[in-house]
This record gives sequence, C-alpha cells and structure tokens, in this order.
Amino acid sequence: MKANKAAVIIRWIARIYGSIVLLILLIALFRILAGGHNFLSDWKSIVLYSCLIIGLSIAYKWELIGGAIATLGLLISGFIHPLLLPPGILYITYWFLSKRREIKPFK
Repeated sequence: MKANKAAVIIRWIARIYGSIVLLILLIALFRILAGGHNFLSDWKSIVLYSCLIIGLSIAYKWELIGGAIATLGLLISGFIHPLLLPPGILYITYWFLSKRREIKPFK
C-alpha cells in the first residue's frame, strides 16, 4: 500500500517545526535552570517546557502519544501560544491520516 502523500508531507512539516521548537525550548529550559532563578516562581514554565520537550521527543517515534502529551501540556497549563501549538496538532493529524483506511466499494 502506497503511503498517503499528504500524511508524509504533514509528518515532515511536524518534524522540522517540532525540531525547531524543541531546540528553542531546550535552550529556554537550560537558561531557567542555570540562571539561578527562583524555582517556585518558575515552576509553571518548567512544567510546561518539560511536557513539551517530552512530548515532542516522543513524537518522533510515536506520533499520537507525543503529539497528545505536547498538546495537552499546553492546554492544561493554560499557556496556549500560537507558535508552540502546531507541532503537537500536526503529529496528531499525521497519525489520523496515516491510520485512515480506504473503504472498498461494494461489488
């Protein structure tokens, strides 16, 4: 069975976009942890960044699980940023498109 071309394109957009977001989040998390900030005031950012980092990392292997962790982490934290939300949604969209089965017509 030939792969759905739209699904493959969405997967690569999600991977490239997710890699860029992942790199930026790792740098931001490192700056928070190494900067001597008060952890009690930054706990929400640390949890948010950790959920996104874990979700986007898992999404390379398991798109649905990783995309769900990244998206739910944003939704639960209440910090829905338009630049951070697309990778998780794209991974979930890819999973649905790749699992979609063609319906065979009746004879």
